[in-house]
Amino acid sequence: MKKKVIITKQADREVKKFSHEVQAKVRAAFWVLERDGKLVEPYGKKLDHGLFEIRIKHKGQWRVIYAYFLKKHIVVLSAFHKKTKQTPIKELNKARKRLKGYQS
Repeated sequence: MKKKVIITKQADREVKKFSHEVQAKVRAAFWVLERDGKLVEPYGKKLDHGLFEIRIKHKGQWRVIYAYFLKKHIVVLSAFHKKTKQTPIKELNKARKRLKGYQS
């Protein structure tokens, strides 16, 4: 099912800090999300409570957190360079807060 990817201003600024190679991989993942409506492992993974992540491996680990909004939209909430084994709680909380702000 086709979806429309919407990138929040904050997430857009965070993605623009990535290298050009990582940004290209993120854009490719957005295209797959728009076309297929989902990503499968190892490229995507469900985190919790409606949050999902795009997983990019290129000279390190990069993550983009998103959520489904209404039935035809995907909202990109956060992007960061992953340096620990688990997704930092700080990043999850940031994404949840942005999603609440987007929903209101």
